[in-house]
Amino acid sequence: MSETQMCEIETVEDPQQVTRWLTESQQMLDRVIPALIEERDRLRQSLKARDRECEQLRGELNESRRNLGKLQSELERLRGERAAMVKAFDDVVALLAALHGPMYEIARRLDVRPTPWAGVDAPGPNGGP
Repeated sequence: MSETQMCEIETVEDPQQVTRWLTESQQMLDRVIPALIEERDRLRQSLKARDRECEQLRGELNESRRNLGKLQSELERLRGERAAMVKAFDDVVALLAALHGPMYEIARRLDVRPTPWAGVDAPGPNGGP
C-alpha cells in the first residue's frame, strides 16, 4: 500500500480529525480574511493620500517652473538694461576724454591754472600738476 493510500485511509478512519481541521481552518480564515481586508483598506487610503500629495506637488512644481520662467525673463531684461547702461557710460567716458584735450588747450591758451575738481587735481599746462 502506498503512502498516499495510507493517508487517505487514515483521513477516512478519523472523521473527527478532519472535522477538527476544517473547524480550525475556518477559524483561521475568519481571523485572516478581516485582517487582509483591513490591510487592503488601509493601503487604499494611504495610496489615495499619496496621490493627493503627488497632485499637489505637481501643481507646486508647475507653479515653480512658471516662476522660474518669469525670473529668467526678468534676468535677461535686466542684463539687457545693464549692457545698455555700460554702453552709455562708455560713451560718456569717451566724450569726456574727447573734451579733455580741447579744454586743456583752451586753458593753456588762456594761461589759466586748473583748479582741483571732484577731489582730483587736473594736470598743469605741461601735463603735470
